[in-house]
Parts: sequence; structure tokens; C-alpha cells
Amino acid sequence: MISIRKLPAALSFKPLVHCLLGLAFLLAIMARSGAQAQTGAAAIYGVTALDVAPGATSQGVALLKQYRDGALKQAGNMGITLLQEADWPNRFVIYDAWKDQSAYDANEKAAHSAELRDKLKAIGGAPYDRRDYHVITVGPAQAAAGGDTIYMQLHLDVFPPGIEATLAAARAVAEAARKGEGNLRYDVVRSVKPPLSHTTLVAAWQNRKAFDAYENSAYARQFRDAVGPLLGSPFDDRLYVPIN
Repeated sequence: MISIRKLPAALSFKPLVHCLLGLAFLLAIMARSGAQAQTGAAAIYGVTALDVAPGATSQGVALLKQYRDGALKQAGNMGITLLQEADWPNRFVIYDAWKDQSAYDANEKAAHSAELRDKLKAIGGAPYDRRDYHVITVGPAQAAAGGDTIYMQLHLDVFPPGIEATLAAARAVAEAARKGEGNLRYDVVRSVKPPLSHTTLVAAWQNRKAFDAYENSAYARQFRDAVGPLLGSPFDDRLYVPIN
């Protein structure tokens, strides 16, 4: 049995109590719901974060679209979302889904992936960061209506003792958020390779008003309260607009 004295400072008793209370609230939401639709357990999600030089934004968008065209033809692809950071247009995310690890790995070796990496060398504004994740909870994505869709990407890195509590809290907030007004999707994925403490949440809403309602909801506040004491790095959430 692990005594409280041996826990890291970030997991001292008082914050842990608040974390458990918040987690209990979120789990209660989950308990009232039925089973949710998910992708297959073998599915792999790729998350690529990349920056280009401020003067190369249009070139960056063109490169991402070329990658999307190639990847959509790749065996085992289940969809690709291209995102451009709101108010910071030279920063992007590629979020793509694959049937399994073999399909993901084959895409990494494909010509369109090599071309993207090669052409980014001349215009990149930060190191190319590509990671593969497996599914924690992914529900059905709803079609957007209008051109005001807003995406959130949240990256969580927690101390190892807090991994399971973080995953439970993430499942619960995803379940609650999918029922919220204007929500289009809410995915939770976890890193395949070490460190396994990395979790990414990708969600979308019809517009900024719907996202703001989520941010102010009881379940979103309880989620932040639950994971806050467990974090090993800052709570890093960012807003994006989709690239069509």
C-alpha cells in the first residue's frame, strides 16, 4: 500500500480530495448514460503539430491539402481533419484516423508523407511533431452546419499515478459534452508509445458560442478541477478552425 507521504508533491492530500470529488461528479454523469458508439479498438489516430514561417502560411495550407489528398487514398484511412490555429494562422494540426497500426505505419512510409516532411524543411517554423494514439473514447462525428465550426485540441501530460484518474475524467467529460448544445464531436486518445501519460482531446462545436457554453458548463469545470492536481505540465488547450 502506498502511503500519502510517498506521493509526489503535486498529488498532496488536499488537491487529491478535490480531484476525487470532481471525478465522482463526472462518473455519475457516465453512469446515467448508455453505451456509446466508438471506433474499433484497433484504430489508431495520428496527431501532427506543425508551424510554418509567418510568411509561408498559404504554402503550408497547400502542403496540408496535398497530404490529405494522398492519405485519403491510402488503404485503411478513416478520415482526415486539417486544422489552422485561430489567431495564429501559421500553426496547424493534422488529425487523421486509421483502421489499425499497420495502416498507420504504411501511411508514414507513403510518398505523400515523405513529401510533406521534406517540403516542410524549407518553410517550417518549429520541429515537425507526429505522434500516434489509440482510442480511449471516440463517438460519432456530427456534420457541421455553416462555416463557423470551432475545434479545441487539449493536450494533457500527467504524473504517472494520475493516469487512470485522468482517463476516467476525460471519458466522463466527453460523454457529457457530446450531449451539449452544438457539439459535433469529442474524441479522447492516448499515446501509443511512451510516455503513456500523454492524452489528447479533440472536440468540435458548431460555433464559438457553443464552445463558450461548454467552457462554462458544470461538467467542463469539474473536469478541469479533477485533472488540475494531476498535471505534470500546463493545461494546454487551443482553438482551431477547419481547413476545407
